Amino acid sequence: MTPPPTDKTLRILCVEDRPTDTELMIRELRKHHFSPSWVRVETEDEFLRRLDEPWDLITVDATLPQFGAARALELLGIRRLDTPCLVVSGSIGEEDAVALIRAGASDYLMKDRLGRLGQAVQHVLEQRKLRKEHAHAHENLVKLNIELEQRVAHRTAELERVNQDLARELDERTHIEALLRNHETRLEERVARRTAQLERSQNRLRRLASQLTLTEQAERKRLAADLHDYLAQLLVVSRLKVHQLVNHNGKDDTGKVLHELDTHIDQMLTYTRTLVAQLSPEILFRRGLVPALRWLGENMLSHGLNVTVTCTDEPNLLSEDHAVLLYQSVRELLYNIRKHAQTSDAFIEIKTDSRCFTIIVRDNGIGFDETLVSEKPGSFGLFSIRERVEGMFGTVTFQSSPGQGTTVALSIPRTTPTTHPLTPPRSVSEPPHTSPHTSTHRLHVIVADDHTELRQELVHLLPEIGPLEVVGEASNGREAIELAKQLVPDLILMDINMPIINGIDATRAILADHPSIRVIGVTMHEEAQIRSSLVEAGAAATVTKSKLHSELWPTIKKAFHLS
Repeated sequence: MTPPPTDKTLRILCVEDRPTDTELMIRELRKHHFSPSWVRVETEDEFLRRLDEPWDLITVDATLPQFGAARALELLGIRRLDTPCLVVSGSIGEEDAVALIRAGASDYLMKDRLGRLGQAVQHVLEQRKLRKEHAHAHENLVKLNIELEQRVAHRTAELERVNQDLARELDERTHIEALLRNHETRLEERVARRTAQLERSQNRLRRLASQLTLTEQAERKRLAADLHDYLAQLLVVSRLKVHQLVNHNGKDDTGKVLHELDTHIDQMLTYTRTLVAQLSPEILFRRGLVPALRWLGENMLSHGLNVTVTCTDEPNLLSEDHAVLLYQSVRELLYNIRKHAQTSDAFIEIKTDSRCFTIIVRDNGIGFDETLVSEKPGSFGLFSIRERVEGMFGTVTFQSSPGQGTTVALSIPRTTPTTHPLTPPRSVSEPPHTSPHTSTHRLHVIVADDHTELRQELVHLLPEIGPLEVVGEASNGREAIELAKQLVPDLILMDINMPIINGIDATRAILADHPSIRVIGVTMHEEAQIRSSLVEAGAAATVTKSKLHSELWPTIKKAFHLS
């Protein structure tokens, strides 16, 4: 048995004065598996108000007291609506029915024969669908005819142009063949030039590799010579002075020997600090790139170059890798100016915008011919600088001409650093002072330093210089933090450079939990900017290791307001 078809939704506007007749039609439609929704109207005004709604079918009683099928069909024609209109009447003559069909009715049927209502509606809907498809097909056919005529006209014109082009092509063939031969010749020449350029580039890279090896060895040799000619000699002299003291036979020149020994040790410390700063400036890792460049400019004075550093805006955070590469690049440019520019002045300008961070290094020296820079002796530095910056997805631009000085701009895109940023630590407020200590109270001290020998010397020295008692030792910042939690001392002598956690971060962590503890920084560095980093983290003061014997106790007395 064939299953009944699925229900079909149907919106009907019923022009009928008898609700019971409307109900009969709806019931009959449901028998034929329609799902009708309907609105019944009786007057022309109601009919007009409802016409703008989307109806699938309109049923009209042929004879109504106020409004009939003929008027309804007339209004549909005026509105130019193609909604199917089905005439349903209790009594209508054949001539009247034919007239209504001619006026636009889709079909008619008698109310006493509603059994064929479903078939009539189905037929009317299919006829409407066919009309729409026919109209759409006709419209597409008209469009296709128009397009075909246009394409024929276009192809005709195109064929005419092609014929003309073919006629010209026959005349120009010889000329084109000649152009092709010339082009082939030029292409071969370009390939030959590019091959030569690649060979020169490979040679430059090979020379650069050799130059880097030679430079490394030369730097090793220079460091070895400096250590031998200066530091080693001072150590030998100091050892002789120590032997003089060991072999002292009651002579009264002990003070003089000790003073000379102290002078030599101070010279060795100064030389060591200078050498360390040249190899890896601590200010770069503690304060950031801009302070490091200012320090570099000041340091270049000792080499006869006056450097002016300007920075309109403090730069955005830079990763440590980027900051180190930019610092080394600027340093090489300054040394190039000192060696080759024949000028005593150089200028560094630092700019930032929304997209990039730029350093401009400029001088007013003798300049050079840009076209010859790649062949110029010593140009490997410029080549390596370009390679470094381009490795950071940046750009390097050179502007120079003989007698007009040189300007080099290093630009890298602004990015959020993925490593520890080179930025100054945030300031920490000074811990509140407790009541002043008296000389009878012994201060409990923790010594935090990663150098075992110096830490042991401080442990022995502190009780001798004042009322101080060492209650703990730490070899790194983490140990210092843990000991501070356990012992809560009065004072911590904190080295800046320590493994795991450095002294600055350790100071900040300790004072966050115990603001009453006093921290005094102990460092090898003389630079004020580096020492101020620990003070900004909350330390009461700093003392350089070379002056511990003379400045440590006065600094402690000042920090605790001791008399």
